[in-house]
Amino acid sequence: MPSEPAAMRFGIALPTYPSGATIDGVVAVAQAAERLGFVSAWTTDHVIMLPDEAGPYRDIFEPLLTLAYLAALTERVALGISVIVVPQRNGIVLAKELATLDRLCNGRLIAGVGAGWNEAEFSMLGYADRFRHRGAHLDETIRVWRHLWTTPDQAFEGRFYNLPPVAFAPAPVQRHGPEIWVGGSSEAARRRAGRVGAAWHPVGTPATELAELAQAVREAALEADRDMPEIAPRLIMQLGSVPLYPASAGRAPTLQGEPDEMIENLREYERAGASEIVCHFGSPHGHVVVEQMERFAAEVMPAFAH
Repeated sequence: MPSEPAAMRFGIALPTYPSGATIDGVVAVAQAAERLGFVSAWTTDHVIMLPDEAGPYRDIFEPLLTLAYLAALTERVALGISVIVVPQRNGIVLAKELATLDRLCNGRLIAGVGAGWNEAEFSMLGYADRFRHRGAHLDETIRVWRHLWTTPDQAFEGRFYNLPPVAFAPAPVQRHGPEIWVGGSSEAARRRAGRVGAAWHPVGTPATELAELAQAVREAALEADRDMPEIAPRLIMQLGSVPLYPASAGRAPTLQGEPDEMIENLREYERAGASEIVCHFGSPHGHVVVEQMERFAAEVMPAFAH
């Protein structure tokens, strides 16, 4: 008999932004995720932006430090970054930070990665020269992470990093390092997900487009002789019709409606191949997000528990 398909999983985007977010709210949402059956909790990354480009990101907690704090306050939920803009940072320092984070949370870390899009942010961080080849830099940084996490006693030669045999420890708890989820919807990002990702993690992609866009992921995985990565989009959503996200943020829900409508919309994602949805309930206020999570867990999630 054919095996029954796995149940769709649900993660939660933590309210680390926009203005009004508090660390108490972030903690409340992360702990509610464990109580309510969400499998993962995610921070968001931006460092510094021009005022007219910042939108909701003008007031945002640093993602790695936030996860380090949550590692001590949670026990089961996976902790991820959705997504860290890798070329804006020193990749070797990031390898150390991610390995340490994986130790702090006892192997629960997911490294969501992206190449970035904001040229001014690159420039202000001192990496203006990387913007033009940020995709290539991201690809090699992932390689150097895995090298440092598994075989640091060997030399590494690349375009951006050249290392002799080094002392680099402790290694992450996860044997080959944290899972890498690749963000972005460009063809380059999708092919990157197929080559090296445990999951493709687009933001706000409509269900009607998801399966077609995932074809590039599948083709790249076949070329690399790998299994097809999971498809795990992040979607702004809300139950009910009262707006949760500040109008000034300029963001609208990908999915909105009462539970029956939400279930049917999520079924479309399931049919398109999604195995996990990272739910972003929009509000910066932890108690509002927890209220949405409680209703979602009671009235939507049971429909996907095969």
